[in-house]
Amino acid sequence: MEEELKNIRAALDKIESDDKSEKMSFKQESFGRFDLPKHVCDIVDYLQPQLLPNEAAVYWYLFKNSLVSTMQNTIRFYINDLCKEFEVIGSGTGRAEFIGPRAAMSAIEGLEKKHVIVKMLRNTTKDGYHYTIMVPMEIPICIERKKVMDEAKAKAKA
Repeated sequence: MEEELKNIRAALDKIESDDKSEKMSFKQESFGRFDLPKHVCDIVDYLQPQLLPNEAAVYWYLFKNSLVSTMQNTIRFYINDLCKEFEVIGSGTGRAEFIGPRAAMSAIEGLEKKHVIVKMLRNTTKDGYHYTIMVPMEIPICIERKKVMDEAKAKAKA
């Protein structure tokens, strides 16, 4: 009887892990506007706490102009577009200020290092930078944070 239970548990674990890996891959045809609230919640819960302020501002800009606007996970942009499009609250002054090109480039590099965005082409083209924007279920630091938070919730319930 105990051996049968172990076999059942192993089979259930395999089904569960297969289901998770299926959910982890971005499928554009299955991505719809109804998925946006979940992605926004995941960004707020798992990604944003791990980003610097300028990185978060740039990610939200890229997310809005790719996945939200066009339902595509790729985007082309120029650094100067980032500098003109949104304002960031300056921590020292408390006033809204535009992000500078150096800060924008630094934020892009930080997002790349954290595997939040992936450069599609190595060099800049006449159309600007070409990136793939990842959703939290594809980002390793988000997956790890979710796992830690889920374990903490499970311990709190026990």
